[in-house]
Amino acid sequence: MRKLYILCAISALFGATACAPAATVLKQAKVQIVDAETAAPIAGAVIDLHYFPSSPEAPNPDRPHATATTQGEITIEGKAEPTIWQVQAEGYIEQRLTGNEGALPARYAAHATGEYAGVVHLYQKPAPQLTIRVSDSYTGPVTINLQPASGFDYVAVDAMNVAFAAVDPEASYIQEPIGTRIFTATITSEGVVDLRVTPLLYDITTAQLQIRDSVGLLPHYDIADSQNEERGVWGNINEDDKRLNHQIRLFVGTLQAYQEFLQSSP
Repeated sequence: MRKLYILCAISALFGATACAPAATVLKQAKVQIVDAETAAPIAGAVIDLHYFPSSPEAPNPDRPHATATTQGEITIEGKAEPTIWQVQAEGYIEQRLTGNEGALPARYAAHATGEYAGVVHLYQKPAPQLTIRVSDSYTGPVTINLQPASGFDYVAVDAMNVAFAAVDPEASYIQEPIGTRIFTATITSEGVVDLRVTPLLYDITTAQLQIRDSVGLLPHYDIADSQNEERGVWGNINEDDKRLNHQIRLFVGTLQAYQEFLQSSP
């Protein structure tokens, strides 16, 4: 059960083939929480650390918990175990990343300084929305390649896991002009989209991704529901695709077309 929890926690990494910052066992760490686009400290932000068997959805009441000062600084003590870091602040998008065996998440440790063990970058709400445009006649897979923006890369955490993190301490977290949250892209005739992403778009969820043709938005369907037979979007954003393949893969078409595609796939 513990191994399953660790795998699930590591899947929550948004991430990662470059060299990671050296992992250090976390006993007591001082971090700073800042606005991702302006670098301004976020006063009152909070960090919760979750260890098996607790989680953000079922937290241990005695979990490590700390609140940031007016300078966005937090000193928090943790254990040398796989950890889910849950970071929240009013008006900002919540962030959940995993630390391996007591180390800070790679994304935070990438910005370590003499004063801080790491820096947490949070984006202001609203959450981003990504729209992929397809033709009215398109049926087939949609592959979104998540290519790191300048200063970011897929960083090795250990022999099996990677994280999406900065490889340049000066990497810019701005996806487009500051405050941009609506993004669009058009697939090629082969169903491919190449995106240059900062953490804002790398961390995107199913609820924030939609596919549209000239008629309107295509509904997301569940293959388990046999009544969904019209043209729509199938499959879910898979964190393993992000972590291992650096992709998001979906399918546009009818249930029958999707089933035939799955059967023909290697």
